Amino acid sequence: MSENIHTNKPLIYTIGDSHCWHCWMHIPYVSTNTGGAMTMYSFGLNKKVVVDKFPKDAIIVICLGEIDCRCYINKYQPWEETVDRIAKNYLEAVDLNAQVNPNIWLFNVVPPPHKAKAQENQSMPYVGTDEERLSYVKRINQRLKESKYVFIDIYDQYCDKDGFMIPEKSDNCVHIFDKVPLQNWLEKKLKEVGKL
Repeated sequence: MSENIHTNKPLIYTIGDSHCWHCWMHIPYVSTNTGGAMTMYSFGLNKKVVVDKFPKDAIIVICLGEIDCRCYINKYQPWEETVDRIAKNYLEAVDLNAQVNPNIWLFNVVPPPHKAKAQENQSMPYVGTDEERLSYVKRINQRLKESKYVFIDIYDQYCDKDGFMIPEKSDNCVHIFDKVPLQNWLEKKLKEVGKL
């Protein structure tokens, strides 16, 4: 479908952790802008404006939360309260950014891989069991889905029947790799909002 899109500028700008460029960089009308190892927690705590460098008419997609679910939430029990607090603060930070550019979309946290089936980043290791990390991801995504922002929910396109990352659709680590489901979702939504 994207082969028919002719545009002289990006339609979408992504910002966030590494999940804002993995897979996204293969979609021609997307400009990826990583903020490094940002976390949903730190973004919500600092309330930093990150959308002011993008064109006012652009769609900004914020991609955060996977690092929180993989590395940190398990350390702060009860985890349900931790997830809800992180999500609340994150959405407050998004609200501040939306005052600068109201065209903000939120990217779902991608399915967690089974630890035994994926490469592990030793500086940001898996903390908690596979099932615990899956619970964190599901609860964060539910909180984002309940927000007023467009929620890019392609989770089911990348997970197995139990909710874990399908290895063949990943980069053998924690990122989605197969661009087709993401691109199809984006192009359907871009048509809905009159950008295509």
